[in-house]
Formats: sequence, C-alpha cells, structure tokens
Amino acid sequence: MVDSRLKLLTTVDGVLEALGGGSSAARIGGCSPQQISNGIARDRLPSKTFLIFTDELRSRGFRATPELWGIKSVSADLRRQGIKPVKRRV
Repeated sequence: MVDSRLKLLTTVDGVLEALGGGSSAARIGGCSPQQISNGIARDRLPSKTFLIFTDELRSRGFRATPELWGIKSVSADLRRQGIKPVKRRV
C-alpha cells in the first residue's frame, strides 16, 4: 500500500539528496561510494540498496519509484495491460 503522505521521489538525484548525499547514501546502503557514482552515471541505484533505502526514505518522509532500482512496478505493468489493480483494505 502506498502512503500518499510521503513525498514521491522520481529521480536518482532526488533519492540521494533525501538521504544526505552520495557518501551518506553509500554508508546507509552498505555499499561503496563508487557504486553510488556508477548508479548516478547509469541513472539506476544499486539493486541491493532497494529495501534499505526504501525503509530509510520512509523514515524521512519520502518514497521512491522502484524503477529507480531497475524494478518494474506491479501497478505500472498492470496499467499497461489494461488491468485495474485491486485496492487492498488494511
């Protein structure tokens, strides 16, 4: 379920800025600054940081699209197929 109160980030730069910069993101994600630099160049964050960054971003009031890690979002895929996603009740 998507929390609409969280600010949506749609760029790699936006995620890194929200995490305090590249060095801070590398420390949070347990990866090297070079991996973050490579991610900036590829415009894709290291996949191993997805859950870690998602959790940290949420704690800071943000959320990010999974496509920034090269992960296809389920709802986007369903929309392309013309299928309306079912909303879950919590």
